[in-house]
Amino acid sequence: MRKLTAIICAVTCAATLALVGCATTQQVSQQVHLTPSHTVPLPKLRLDQPISREQLLTIKYQGREDQVLVLLEGQDQELKLSVLNPLGIRVVDASYDAGQLSVTTHIQIEQLPPAAQVLFDIFLGILPHDNIAAVLPEGFTLQDEARTRTIYDERGQVVEQVTFDPNHNATGIHHQVFGYIIEINDLN
Repeated sequence: MRKLTAIICAVTCAATLALVGCATTQQVSQQVHLTPSHTVPLPKLRLDQPISREQLLTIKYQGREDQVLVLLEGQDQELKLSVLNPLGIRVVDASYDAGQLSVTTHIQIEQLPPAAQVLFDIFLGILPHDNIAAVLPEGFTLQDEARTRTIYDERGQVVEQVTFDPNHNATGIHHQVFGYIIEINDLN
């Protein structure tokens, strides 16, 4: 039994070292596709109050459903995001500081959207109206209601919508153009 435990421990350590050794950090695009033909830059980040959240995200896209744990820390002009798989293994770390986005990929997973897209979705749920509206393409509008925030295209069609709970914490994101839904469960 000790021999089996030692083998399992050695394999686990080797796998962990291999994963850490494969981590790559890079500066990435700060452009986000709202639609296939419309890109926008990430909005300016200015947090009036520090945020610290742990969230379980359920992502529904093309008939698939995946879950990830997101750790979100931010204050002033900096936001740090860590994405972990359901086993708690770190997949991606992203840092947005003074307009620069840096991403460290620990495990390559093709199904994950680009880091800039994830940050834009987060920003849509936490930043003031004017920060988001300032980066939208001409003719696009942003409408805030009591429990929703919606981006409309130049034809008045819904592009993306965030829903909120009564405390104004985001509970869901529906990108109607790209067809994905993210359900957000706050674990704090």
